[in-house]
Amino acid sequence: MRYLFVIVLLSLIAASAQAQVVYRWTDEHGEVHYGHAVPPEHAHRGYDRIGPDGVVRERIERALTAEERAERNAARRREAELAAEQRSQESRDRLLLAAYGSEEDIVQGMTLQLNALDQQRASVRDSLRRASARFEDLVANAARLTHDGQTVPERMNQNIGTARDEVQQLRRALEDMDEREQVIRERANAELTRFRELTGGNGP
Repeated sequence: MRYLFVIVLLSLIAASAQAQVVYRWTDEHGEVHYGHAVPPEHAHRGYDRIGPDGVVRERIERALTAEERAERNAARRREAELAAEQRSQESRDRLLLAAYGSEEDIVQGMTLQLNALDQQRASVRDSLRRASARFEDLVANAARLTHDGQTVPERMNQNIGTARDEVQQLRRALEDMDEREQVIRERANAELTRFRELTGGNGP
């Protein structure tokens, strides 16, 4: 019986507290209203839940439009991307400081890569000279046969095609090496700049 009395008492207290709660909302004309319940047709505009002491206990924001939701989501994606980039930059910075003890180390690393690339370039240029000479000889022989009224053998035509493809491939390889050299220099310069920023160095 006592438990029943407590339950009833608590229910009365809760009902009394609920009755003292006031809601404040704004209609479509911008007029402010107060009441013990927010009409459903106005709830999407947002409202305040005010306690018996007049203090706002809870604020329900208005429902966002489709454009606002899209803008909010886009902003969240931008924030996530910025945070990810920040973490990535911090990781790169740690690796940079672990890999190099000084600016000279960075310059030396770049020099070693460029020297290795120059050796590869020299080898490819030598191969290109030989391939170009072979291609020119084959073309010259085919031209003599044609000039003499003879048919160019199919095997010679195939060899000319193979030599031409080899020359083109070697030229593309040299172009790729030029691009690699540019990448190596740009990366080293970026590493130098960032290393100075992290260590407070002023450079040479």
